[in-house]
Amino acid sequence: MADDQNPTLPLDGGTPPGGSNLIPINIEEEMRRSYLDYSMSVIIGRALPDARDGLKPVHRRVLYAMSEMGLEHNKKYTKCAKVVGQCMGVYHPHGDSAIYDTLVRMAQPFSLRYTLVDGQGNFGSVDGDPPAAMRYTECRMERLAGELLADIEMDTVDFTPNYDESTFEPTVLPTRIPNLIVNGSSGIAVGMATNIPPHNLTEIINATIDLVNDPHAGLDAVLQHVQGPDFPTGGFVYGKSGIRRAYETGRGRFMMRAKVATENLTKEKQAIIVTEIPYQVNKSRLIERIAELANEKIIDEISDVRDESDRDGMRVVIELKRGSQPEIVLNQLYKHTQMQESFSMIFLAVLHGQPRELPLDHAIRAFIDHRVEVVQRRTAFLLRKAREREHILEGLKIAIDNLDTVIRIIRASGSRAEARENLYAWGKGTEIVINLGREILPHEERGLSLRQVDAILELQLYRLTQLSVDEILKELGEIRDKIAEYESILASEKKLRKVIIKELEQVRDKYGDERRTQIVDESAELQLEDLIADEQVAVTVSHQGYLKRTPISTYRQQRRGGTGRMGMKTREEDFVAQLIVDSTHAYLLCFTNTGRMYWLKVYEVPDVGAAGKGKSMQSLLNLQPGENVRAILPVRNLEEEGKFIFFTTRNGTVKKTPLKDFSNVMAKGIIAIGIDKEDELVRARITDGSQIVFLATRLGMAIRFDEADVRSMGRPAYGVRGVDLGKNDYVVGVAITPKEHEPGAYRILSVSENGFGKRTDVEEYRLQTRGGKGVKNMAVTDRIGKVTTIQLVDDTSELMVISQFGKIIRVDTKTIRAAGRATQGVRLLNLDTDDKIAAAVVIPPEEAVKDDEQGTLIQ
Repeated sequence: MADDQNPTLPLDGGTPPGGSNLIPINIEEEMRRSYLDYSMSVIIGRALPDARDGLKPVHRRVLYAMSEMGLEHNKKYTKCAKVVGQCMGVYHPHGDSAIYDTLVRMAQPFSLRYTLVDGQGNFGSVDGDPPAAMRYTECRMERLAGELLADIEMDTVDFTPNYDESTFEPTVLPTRIPNLIVNGSSGIAVGMATNIPPHNLTEIINATIDLVNDPHAGLDAVLQHVQGPDFPTGGFVYGKSGIRRAYETGRGRFMMRAKVATENLTKEKQAIIVTEIPYQVNKSRLIERIAELANEKIIDEISDVRDESDRDGMRVVIELKRGSQPEIVLNQLYKHTQMQESFSMIFLAVLHGQPRELPLDHAIRAFIDHRVEVVQRRTAFLLRKAREREHILEGLKIAIDNLDTVIRIIRASGSRAEARENLYAWGKGTEIVINLGREILPHEERGLSLRQVDAILELQLYRLTQLSVDEILKELGEIRDKIAEYESILASEKKLRKVIIKELEQVRDKYGDERRTQIVDESAELQLEDLIADEQVAVTVSHQGYLKRTPISTYRQQRRGGTGRMGMKTREEDFVAQLIVDSTHAYLLCFTNTGRMYWLKVYEVPDVGAAGKGKSMQSLLNLQPGENVRAILPVRNLEEEGKFIFFTTRNGTVKKTPLKDFSNVMAKGIIAIGIDKEDELVRARITDGSQIVFLATRLGMAIRFDEADVRSMGRPAYGVRGVDLGKNDYVVGVAITPKEHEPGAYRILSVSENGFGKRTDVEEYRLQTRGGKGVKNMAVTDRIGKVTTIQLVDDTSELMVISQFGKIIRVDTKTIRAAGRATQGVRLLNLDTDDKIAAAVVIPPEEAVKDDEQGTLIQ
């Protein structure tokens, strides 16, 4: 290559041509040094706050520039563009947008717990709206910002030259408030980041006062006052245990939640009202996310969401569909939206020129050490100024004591300079009368100093009146008292700390307020069952897959033959297909006709009232095309040993599988039983593995056999033959009875499609081997109709019967006449023309609500 032959390149390592001042360096060392310099510049000079005043350099420069411009809290507003220009031109040689963004954030009440800038105009909103351009907005300092800059003119902090050395700027502000802890901070440096939550001013100052009084106190003393973070947007912080751990190490995580309430819009319709949201959450995006979840049917119970916030406060209304459970929707909102958000605390700040992670008590001590230094320097400054004033007043007193001589010397002088020299020379003589009222120190200059002589020459004649003379002497006494006070403060650490405490109490009483964020002593993994009442409910499923729940107390007992009441509204082409009674805390194992199983909680089923249509099963379960629920089993413990699920198909196949095989259920469902294409699941029951099985068929046949005849199988297994069916016959029901029981304790209640029913002792059905044809169960005629279902009952049982058109009746089974196997039974429910019985379910005896013997009819 041509470059390889370039004679100007120092290929031999000699001196580069034309420049002996060029120094060869190692590129690796140069990159390391340059990157470290850059990193420290970012860490110390840009991204991390100072542990003493809690400010980054840009915040400090903006506030100091506003102070120098005279923009106090009681002065008129000034254009933000003027403040940004002054800060950028004198102190902060960076982009104007960075400075304006800093100024805006210090004026936003939703960003800072205690704002430092009083803004006028559009400074953005919690919806993420940007602020107006700096040429439109105006600002001045808040009263609280004055406390950060208090006494800065008294040599309380060090100053350093600005970027062009045209003036000086403070390296830290002499703040009277622990701003780092009170307002928090966040920033990303090189290789490290800080994220400090805001806190309540009253709590922090009370803790600071305790540490000032007892320098050896630790975190325990601090936590007696500090509950935890106090965010400007309010809300809740869940869990107190993590707070202490975070404050001990400087790192931790807080779980924030929105503040919500429920309102009744109508008798059956409710709404969730959000009044406070987690810190740094965009309200507009939160509402968009909620609407997105509703549109995508992830949270199907939401009918509308709107923002009703105004200048009086935040109000987001989340309307729920009729019968929805607010606690369930709220739990889903916490899971899928920023209504629940975590705040990861990294208490990192610059202390003694180094970035350090600080426990809370160490951060407070850093502020206290800063205040000690500030008060010491301020007191020394005031002492120096007081002594200078004392020196002048003593000179005036000497002049007053020697007034005639002083006047004579001045009148005899030809000029001011001559009078100055003559007075100074006279002061060194012996004729002067000196009575200072104190001992003259050995190092003091005798007579009058030149500064005292200048003060005497500038003394106005009216000051020689007796009143003015008394004022001078009075001021001299007051100055000497102040000098004694300042000296005692500097000489006693105890008095110094009392001064600090007094100023802290003044700040607390002036600016302290009530806590906004409530600390809740509960774990973030709050179980939804804790919010749901444990009660028995009736769960109904329509033929087209609509599911709902209704409290058992809605239905009242009636005498057999009653007309019933409306239990579920259905469309003309729909009818009720299944009814089951469960606890709200139970698991629902939902078995479909295809042999799949889905998992559901009872409280997740919507409560829509007795006459409501309910909610589509498809929206509650991830059903596959062509699937419909055939059995719902309530289970409290999926891991229980010795329990089995006993399956029966339409074509007479039976199978039992251990309950624990169904404990790991996926949202898309799992295979519960293998089923042929021409077959389908009819019923599923829970057994203990050693009971007696009773199968009934559509055409009135039944078989009774020992469950031990069916061996335990895995979930995908198809099972074995349970009953040998006749032509056009199929299984309609299953009953499980214990092997050992008193005679007559259990009866089979058979219900026909035309509303007839009968009770028969199980002992009348002889025990057979599985796979047989069985015996006669019910006389099937045109008037009675074919068998719809069977139930196992005793003398305390109550029955709910539902027709296809939605008519429901609750009957005491004792009123149903006991009969033999092949009998027709008695009428249970008067049906309309073309109406048929859809389902009949026994209510547990302890849940039956007894009325008078005749019953009560509700239409």
